[in-house]
Amino acid sequence: MGRFLLLIVLAAAVGGTTLTLGVRGTLSASNQRHAEGQADVLAREIAEAGNSVALREMVTDAGFVDPTDRLGDRQDYDGGSFRIVYSPGASANDATVTVVGSYGGAIHTTERTYKRDPMEAPGPLWLDVPFATATAVDGAEISGGPEGRVVHLDRRKHDASQLADLLPLDDLKSAVGAVARQVGSELATPEAAAWQGEEGLLGDLNVDDAESLYRRAKESMTADDRALTGDQVVATRATWGRASDGTQVTHVDGDLTVTGRVRGHGALLVNGALKVPSGGRLDWEGIVVVRSTEDVLPVELDGRVTIDGMLVVAHSAFVPGGHLDVSVYRDADGMEDPWGDRSRQVSGWNRWYHPFHQHTHAFDATPTANPRGDHVFFREDGAASRHDYETQFHDFVRSLGDTEVYLELSNTASHGQSTFGLDVAGPDGTGGRQTDRVEAGFGAFSAPDASHRSKTFAASDLRDLDLDVLSLRSLKQAFDDPSCAEWPICIGRDWNREGSLALRLHRASDEARLYEASFYWHMRDDEKAKHEAEEAAWRARILAGEDFGAHIRLGKRVEITFDLEEIEELADKLRFDHDEVRLVAATSSHLTARDTADGIPVCHQPSTPAAETKYFDNLGDRVMGHLGHGDRLGPCVLGDRAPAGIGVGRGKGGSGGSGDD
Repeated sequence: MGRFLLLIVLAAAVGGTTLTLGVRGTLSASNQRHAEGQADVLAREIAEAGNSVALREMVTDAGFVDPTDRLGDRQDYDGGSFRIVYSPGASANDATVTVVGSYGGAIHTTERTYKRDPMEAPGPLWLDVPFATATAVDGAEISGGPEGRVVHLDRRKHDASQLADLLPLDDLKSAVGAVARQVGSELATPEAAAWQGEEGLLGDLNVDDAESLYRRAKESMTADDRALTGDQVVATRATWGRASDGTQVTHVDGDLTVTGRVRGHGALLVNGALKVPSGGRLDWEGIVVVRSTEDVLPVELDGRVTIDGMLVVAHSAFVPGGHLDVSVYRDADGMEDPWGDRSRQVSGWNRWYHPFHQHTHAFDATPTANPRGDHVFFREDGAASRHDYETQFHDFVRSLGDTEVYLELSNTASHGQSTFGLDVAGPDGTGGRQTDRVEAGFGAFSAPDASHRSKTFAASDLRDLDLDVLSLRSLKQAFDDPSCAEWPICIGRDWNREGSLALRLHRASDEARLYEASFYWHMRDDEKAKHEAEEAAWRARILAGEDFGAHIRLGKRVEITFDLEEIEELADKLRFDHDEVRLVAATSSHLTARDTADGIPVCHQPSTPAAETKYFDNLGDRVMGHLGHGDRLGPCVLGDRAPAGIGVGRGKGGSGGSGDD
């Protein structure tokens, strides 16, 4: 019995010893797997860190550069290392960087292709004008900087102003282009679409045009900026913004004339003419915006002028010419025909064949002794307006009492650059007089999802309503011709008024059209000769620098240089986009310590019939050289189309690898 117990104890002791050895083996394997797992994680982290370091060194203002020029191609990192292979792309803004991170035998490889999207701006001189003349003296210079930018003319205002006949775009391009070439640049006149959207010329500035750039900069001003009211003549020395505060905005609300010297940095906004006569000096780093709504905008730089950044000319005036016809249609019960109720037509038009209630030809120019102008008033302070005879509006609206109505602006593509004034009383009214562009609609007083339809209101609450046409020439043009012998007749018979701008009053309950005024430029046959003579006279005066247009003069000591760095200094203040680096493509691969135990495998000439796996003892220059010409870490696989039998054994080359590179 005692012997049996002894044998059991011995067996237990031996078994315990056996179990202990097994546990030790398991722990050892577990530790090895844990160490290998740690190596995998750390190799990945080192590769990612190396990519970040490489990217930081790659990006410059001029484009990508090889990061190994500064870093070398190998860096020790946290007990491991990473190596970098840089492959330039088709341009300085394209590159691929391969980073190989290694730790404890594990190797992680990242390959990433980047595209640099540098900040865009139109050029050293940006003309956002309906028309311009330019002259230059030999010695004046406009440079596009390293980017090679040229003078840009935004043609959209010219197109919108209907200037094709009076001042053809080709003539404008020819004249301004000749001056641009004289001063060392060229003239670009992109189509309207090229200026629009995120990928357009203004996409990085995040503005629609030069006017909105001016407004953005003005709205950004704080107490730290400089505001000068009224015309300014600087006859001494002045500094507006130093190099340390290149984000300062200086706003001159009037003409600026520099007979002394002005040095500045940041954004200079001039709401008027800019003149630097001979003997005066202006040195500016940043953006200079010269803006005006007057008929003529002079930019006369005869003295010494240096602008490093960009000069912007924003002219929002409207060319002379054209006339305004106003036709009125109304029916208190709701118009069943385009001409409305003709039973009470105004005297002179009370004929069955006149499809309107009232019509005024050449509203702006008659009567000759006291012309009405192009601002049409419908109601003023709840009473009859100065133009009530022409509009027939006040008594009609008063007859509607408290009927719920709404206003509509229609055919706004023919807006004539018009603005409107509106005042609706009551708790849900406009809250006072509202003024806005016809093109933009009713704004805060718009109906939901319909910017050109107002909210509903009681007719009796309408206090003010008027429409000011700023550009008669850009209204719908309705000239008598064989297709329509008398355009007011044709417009009156068409529900859509042949596309002319229309102001309508609707009954809210059934949307019936109660009142309508249409605005257009009508010219009779007997008026065409007079019109042509007026056009010729206008053209001559405009080309001479009178009456209309931006007129730019560059003296022999003018230097304007496009400088993106100076523009980008204002990016945060003016909400521009900075330079961006975009990740275009990314791949990665991983080799564990076990994968590299017999050597580091490299697939030589992958995706070719000559694909072959080579083995190397370390991540030396030979391996990195292979990666630099398109080989890949890891053994070749079936997808590499390697012929049977290739790439399965270690070569003879030891640390140098096998076979030819």
